[in-house]
Amino acid sequence: MKNYLIFTDLDGTLLNHENYSLGNNRIVINKILKKSNQIIINSSKTFIEVSKIVKELNLSLMPFSTENGAMVFFPKKIFKKPPKAISGNKYWKIRLARLSSQSWHHYLSKKKQTYLFDIVQDLSLKNIKSLTNLKDIKPMLSRMASQLIIWRDNYNNFKKFRKEVKDEMDGDLNKGGRFIQISSSCNKRISLNLISHTYFDQFHDKYSKTIIALGDSMNDKEMLNYVKYPCIIKNISNVMPILNKNKKNIFWSKSIAPKGWEEALISMNNSFYKEIY
Repeated sequence: MKNYLIFTDLDGTLLNHENYSLGNNRIVINKILKKSNQIIINSSKTFIEVSKIVKELNLSLMPFSTENGAMVFFPKKIFKKPPKAISGNKYWKIRLARLSSQSWHHYLSKKKQTYLFDIVQDLSLKNIKSLTNLKDIKPMLSRMASQLIIWRDNYNNFKKFRKEVKDEMDGDLNKGGRFIQISSSCNKRISLNLISHTYFDQFHDKYSKTIIALGDSMNDKEMLNYVKYPCIIKNISNVMPILNKNKKNIFWSKSIAPKGWEEALISMNNSFYKEIY
């Protein structure tokens, strides 16, 4: 029996969007791990945020992706050095995004002369805390290859801005549950593809090429469209990822996170003859 790769978003998917609670998901995660299946976080959060979460959830021996696919990290204890990886303390690190967070901040500061938006990094700590419900916001701001903005302008200007970012910087705008992230052309599908193929290359036939992915926002769309079994978790805004019309095997949760994540894995477990957990 082959083991499965399960890719998951965090806020609004595995964790509650407002209070970041896990519900029963820690129990579900432990059951999944006991069957040697892999849970791989693919999130817009930063390295500092995600590395803390993987430690808390006993996922430290699994790779993860941060900043909407801009950065990928492989634990050295388990993986050989992947191509183009840089050696870090505990991880092999790959930056899929071309530009750094500092480069994006410089570019966006100039764009503020034309368009109305906030760069989250430039807001007061009090404002950021009120927007995120986080007590410590420094990990969220420790970005390597992206910036977060809050759009204040009209939709027509947003379309112009998005085109300029693409044409001038080869950049993408990824809308999450709270903010819009801007980085070089990368997304969660690209990081998922890199991670899954690294598993297949280094562990050969141990893992199934049938991949499960869970997400709740538009920045999960590419990842969900790519896998055979996409799970869309209901979110509080009811603005769900729009998948391809011919996409099959889609699971829609009835509940928001964290309960919706558990619902999805129960459904997947039944579909996979109790091989998930």
